[in-house]
Amino acid sequence: MATVDFIPVAGDDWYQRRRQDAEGKFFRAVADSLGKTGAGDSSRQGIYLFAADGTPLGYKNAGGHPVVMREVLRDALRDFARLPATKRTPGAVKIGDPGPVDPAYDHTPPPGGLVLKVYTRILDFHSGAYVKGTCEAKGGDKAARDHVWITADEVQQLAPARPVVGFRYPLPEKVADRIARFHLIDITRGEPPAWGKTEVRAKRFTLRVVSATPEAIELRLDGEALMATAGDVSTAERGFDARVVGDLRYLPGKKTFDRFNVVAVGTHWGNFPHTEDARPGKSLVGISFELATDLSNERIPPQGIRNPDIYFGRD
Repeated sequence: MATVDFIPVAGDDWYQRRRQDAEGKFFRAVADSLGKTGAGDSSRQGIYLFAADGTPLGYKNAGGHPVVMREVLRDALRDFARLPATKRTPGAVKIGDPGPVDPAYDHTPPPGGLVLKVYTRILDFHSGAYVKGTCEAKGGDKAARDHVWITADEVQQLAPARPVVGFRYPLPEKVADRIARFHLIDITRGEPPAWGKTEVRAKRFTLRVVSATPEAIELRLDGEALMATAGDVSTAERGFDARVVGDLRYLPGKKTFDRFNVVAVGTHWGNFPHTEDARPGKSLVGISFELATDLSNERIPPQGIRNPDIYFGRD
């Protein structure tokens, strides 16, 4: 029903309720008309149903039972059918030029850079192997998704200065810091804050050339990182102690990578107001990184890029 009778559109409420352009104003007008006025800077998240001109048809906050959501969809279809033809006939509503977008809330992947897909999942360890984890939190056993953005300059810094087997060098500092602070984190139950600079207690990411030809240079990544909210890690309310390994392949002729397969596995612990119901004690979390293709949904900005200067290490 949702994909046949409606046009599904996904957006980040954090951006939409702040952006000062036609899209933001339209979103806030629809939200206001459905009673989600967002006093101050409060959330307006949820599922909105409306006609092309913004006529409200229904609202349901996310996370409800599918049966309830289907009923909301049916009610919206019934109300849509009652609208005058000027509001529901194809082509009746004319959409003008939206004008300039608000650059503060319109992020696009860096030209010439890399986009990595990130998948985070809780794990258990049984019979000598990592397996899908279980937890009490609703949806907490499902994989969470995010993206890493790497700039064109950083891509070249990732390439080895000496394409000789055995040559070792560190991951560029800004890339290492970005991965540790914004992507080595348990996001399976919501949106936790990024690690602060001082909360990265230790990190080491080393690349080693394992084979080199004029066409391709194979690299091995080895490292670890420790993030914690207190200097005395044993007393930290939240933290992640991770081991990181991976295989990368650089193409000198194209000056880019066609492989970036990295896995981080470690123990994560602690709660945050937006990521409650963590498993007790220290529990296993696995995070994988791989190159994205040029699909539109892979252009979704990283969750941590809401302040680009901090995300890219320009602060």
